[in-house]
Amino acid sequence: MKEVYGQYLNEFLEAVKKPNPRLYVRVNTLKTSVERILEKFPYFKRDYDFNEAVYAEVKGPNEIRIYENKVIVDKKTAESVMLGANVYKPGLKSIVINDSKNKMVTVYSENGIPIAEGKYYGINTSLVVEVTNSIYSSPKLADLEELKNGEIYAQGKASMYVAHLLDPQPNETIIDMTAYPGGKLTHIYQLQPKARVIGFDHTEKKVEKLREIVSKMGMKIEVYKADSRYLFEDFNVKDVDKVIIDPPCSALGVRPKLYDKKSKQDILNFHNYQRQFLNSAYKILKKNGVVIYSTCTVTTWENEKIVEDPRFSVEYEVRFHPNVHETTGFFIAKLIKRG
Repeated sequence: MKEVYGQYLNEFLEAVKKPNPRLYVRVNTLKTSVERILEKFPYFKRDYDFNEAVYAEVKGPNEIRIYENKVIVDKKTAESVMLGANVYKPGLKSIVINDSKNKMVTVYSENGIPIAEGKYYGINTSLVVEVTNSIYSSPKLADLEELKNGEIYAQGKASMYVAHLLDPQPNETIIDMTAYPGGKLTHIYQLQPKARVIGFDHTEKKVEKLREIVSKMGMKIEVYKADSRYLFEDFNVKDVDKVIIDPPCSALGVRPKLYDKKSKQDILNFHNYQRQFLNSAYKILKKNGVVIYSTCTVTTWENEKIVEDPRFSVEYEVRFHPNVHETTGFFIAKLIKRG
């Protein structure tokens, strides 16, 4: 990370502690219109780069009241709760009730940071704490009917560049190698419904969830269970026009981040794993086929050192820095398969 940020490393570290200042939503224009969403939800504003994108301002930091009662949640849950999400049983770590007459609690992350306050419902219900105040606040998208029925999709702005850079065209065959949770996959289809869009993921649970998302968004996308590192060998996939690779990564650019720990070996393991997806893409692409490679991390080992491959020419590279662009730390490269 010092290689990338140098003297600005502390600025980067401070930035990732905070959420993105804008919460982005992609409007599924195959089912509704941006105008309708803006009319119904006046807190959303139109984005100036993408016609299908709207955003709400994230407010904070807010002061959190400290109650005698404590609810401690895991890291993933905490990073959602600090933006206003409620606490549900799967994210619960422990509960300390010192005042049984008071239903108000303070919610803490595992590392002891107070992140929210709210009404405690007990552990016998799915909803453990209804959050009434959090460090940062934004619209609770999960409660919106438009999200549930596929009219909108929560997607960061940096991620939206991927489908646009891919530039899907009618009758092209386009594969998303690691398609879950479906943001880039469904964005491609939305931009070009006349393309053949295929998503792969390696677990049955993710594939089932993807099919549900695709269905509720009204899209005709093929979704299959497979290890995308072996699409040519296992399924004889070949002569593909375009491929998206958004592989598992160290996620060091994701924000807000209460804490994180990655070793040098972790990064090298990710690097070796990510290389296998690019190897697979080379096998299944036609000559001059396109790869869009993207990650939500910032190390060169997972980004530049992956795409510096003599089998491909690099047509385009871009980085998004939390401390500069006020987005998730994100890397995107557009590659062309050589003869």
